[in-house]
Parts: sequence; C-alpha cells; structure tokens
Amino acid sequence: MPAIVDPNQVKCTVPSCDLHFATVKEMKRHKRDNDDEDHEYCYECDEDFECEDDLIQHKVTRPDKHDKACRVCGQEFKSDSGLKRHIEKSHKVPQKLACIGCGDTFYRACLFIEHLEYGHCKVISAPQFQGHIIHKHLITALLKDGNAYARFQAKQARYEAAHGDFEEEGGVCLTTDALEADEQIEDVKYAALRPDVSNKVSPDLHSPYPPLPSRARASYNVDEVASTIDTMSISHDDNSDTFVGSQQAASTYGGSQYATSTASGRQLKVWSQNDGKSASNTLFPNAKPTPVSKEFSIAAHDEQMERDHGINIMSTRFWDPQSPDWNPERFYDSVLGKYNCPFVCERTWGTSAELNAHIRIDHRLGRTKCPACLKYFNSSTALMTHCESRGSKCQINKCDDFNLFLDRLSGGFLAVSEETRPDHINNPSVMITNPNTGRVERYTPPRASYLQYKVTTPPDWKEPAKVTQVGTPIKRSQW
Repeated sequence: MPAIVDPNQVKCTVPSCDLHFATVKEMKRHKRDNDDEDHEYCYECDEDFECEDDLIQHKVTRPDKHDKACRVCGQEFKSDSGLKRHIEKSHKVPQKLACIGCGDTFYRACLFIEHLEYGHCKVISAPQFQGHIIHKHLITALLKDGNAYARFQAKQARYEAAHGDFEEEGGVCLTTDALEADEQIEDVKYAALRPDVSNKVSPDLHSPYPPLPSRARASYNVDEVASTIDTMSISHDDNSDTFVGSQQAASTYGGSQYATSTASGRQLKVWSQNDGKSASNTLFPNAKPTPVSKEFSIAAHDEQMERDHGINIMSTRFWDPQSPDWNPERFYDSVLGKYNCPFVCERTWGTSAELNAHIRIDHRLGRTKCPACLKYFNSSTALMTHCESRGSKCQINKCDDFNLFLDRLSGGFLAVSEETRPDHINNPSVMITNPNTGRVERYTPPRASYLQYKVTTPPDWKEPAKVTQVGTPIKRSQW
C-alpha cells in the first residue's frame, strides 16, 4: 500500500525522484545538494536539465550568472584565479611526447625526462643525457659574459695558430728536365708571322649580303610565310590537325629541313612538354643520378667553417672526453706545458688523463635549483615535475623565459608553447541580452590555454651508429 502523502508538501521536480518536502526552499536545496546523476539542477536560474552536458552548456552560455564556471565539469568558483588553477590542476591535457631515441611515447613531460635521466631509453644513455644538460649550461656560461668567452678563445689560441693555416695544393713543379726543355726551345728559331693578304676585290659596302644557301635555291613569298605563321599551333594536344605551314609551301621552300618536315605531313609544335622531366631524364631514362660531390657536402662546409671561424661551440661536444669531438690538445698551453680546463675554470693539469678525470668528476651536475622559488631538487625529473604542477605557488611555468629554462633543464630535448585547449577551440556563440545596454549581442565564452610540450633535437645531437648483426647470437649456458 503506497504511503499517504500530505497534499501540502512539495514534490521534487525531477521526474525520477519521489521525495516530498515541506517548502519549496527545502526542495531546491535538496536538488542543489544532491550528488546523484538524476538531479542536474541550476540553483541560480532554477532550471532542471536532463544530463550533465546540458547543465554545463547552460552555465557556459550564461555569463551574467555563471561567469566563473568551469567549462569542463561545471564547478563554479568565486575568483578567476581559482577557476584557472582548477582547470590547470584538475583538467590537464595529455601530452604526446615521442622519444627521438627509442620512439616510446609519454603523456607527461616529467615522465619523458625520467625516461632519459635514469637510463630507461635503449638508445640514449643516462650519461649521454646528462652530457647534453652540461653542454647547455656551459654554452650559457660562455655566452652570458663576454670575458668568459674571450678567455675560452685564449685557451685554444695556440692550437688555432698552429693548425689554422690551410693552403690548397697547387702551382707548377719545376724539374731539371723542364729547364733543359726551355733551353732547347730557345735554340729553335721561328720565322716572323706575316699577315695573310688576299688579292680579291672587296664587295661594295652598300650592296646587300649574299643570300644563304638554303634561300638561294628557293624563292620565298612573304605573304605565304605570313599566312603560315598565323596557322601555327601552340597546343600540346597530340591529336591536333594543325600543321606549321602547308605542303604547297614546303615544296616552294626547297630542300630545307623545315620544308621537308612540313611536306611529309609531320606535325611540328612550337613548345614541347616532358611531363615535368628534365631533358637528361627524357634522353637517358635509365641513367643513374650523378652523386653529389664531397666538396659541396655538409661535412665539407662544416670543416671549412671550422677553419675560418674555429669550432662551433653550439653543435660540437668539444669539452666531453667521451665524445669523438674531444681533443685535449686544443686546450694545451705549450708555454706552461699544461692543459687548460675548457669550462669557466682556471685550473690546469699536467696530463690529459688528469684533465679528463677533472671534467668527469668536478663538472658533473649535482642538485638543480628552480630560478623562481629558489628551491633545490636532487634530479631533473623532480624539477620537471615541479614545473608541470601549475597549481603550486611557484610561477616558474608562467614566466616569459620559461622556454629557455626548459631548454637548459632538458638538455635541448624539450620545448614548450602556450596553446588553446582542444575542447575550447570550437566555442559556441549565443545571443544574449547585455544588462548594461539592453541590446541583444553575440557572446562567445572565453578560451582557456595550456602548456603544450614538444620533443626537440639538441644542436649537439649525433645520430647513433647502426650496428648490423651477422648471424645469430650464441646462447651461453647459465652454468
């Protein structure tokens, strides 16, 4: 038997809810505080909706009452900063970061840095990744102060002076045989050259030039040639029946090649078409392309630039003992008999082995510091996580030079740009009444942005050498 309901009570306006309340105010509070999916209710406008998407769309298109509502979940806030922090913290856009070494993808920048820093990549090792970070810090230190870069050039000045003069081979080799040949040439006496005088009478300068052989055998009719030119075809259609000239004109023009071709009925075109192919490809379709000369290769250009201007500190690992670009003799001082440190360091060493150990131990990275909040972190992954947490009090990710800081932090493997959220690109526009003017105007909701991280290639990156394995690997016994 159904329960007896007091007729003075107010039933919930949601069809799927059978509750009754003493007053309308209690019923509205019930719909506002109810977290069930069936109660999609706007307390400010006193409207019910069938689904959550309709409620969110309603809040987005009513800026007069819901100007600080989240467009993703519909939650409302009291300030714009609170709304922005909520979107950045609770509704992060997943990233698609593909490692340039092994190809694995990551949806967070901190996970990508962790993949490189702790040696999880099959191609890029952990020391190699740390070397890219050290290279970025070294370049920043050298270019930050002009005195530091001048001192760096002075450390390798003696090496550049000893190895910087390059002369191309050339000239003429003089041997004893060549000198004897010159003496024999002097003994030979040549007769003086005399002008060749002709006894023929020169033609009259005012008379016309004699006709060409082809024109001498045929007389041309100017009117017929003009009419022939008017009928020339410039079409590329092979089925065209227009001929350059006529058979009658061809017989009149004698034995020239032009007349022979037209007399035979062969169609001549003013312009030809090779379907975008060059003349060499048309004449020799099976010929192989000419290889590029090594003289004009990128490696030759880099070598020439190094001879003229010295090493390229941006793309050369001149400081890394584990790199093929490393040459300790470049920083050897022949006067002191010691090796200078390539870093912003004035220490010298007696042998190259001591210099290598100094670079690997004393110039390796330790703790990293956030330049905004000055907090120290034990790893690059922890600092990257700190930068991605846009809900924290630190504003490092909102700085104008955050992209430069990220470039040094990641060793050149990451870049960042501010993009519009994918769910905010196609903003719906609605017509609403402006409360200030009383006019109906078109309203477009504001767009929210996010930080889009991208994987980049460091300038000092070297493609790993591909090793081809011949045969099958030998399986060793565990005993």
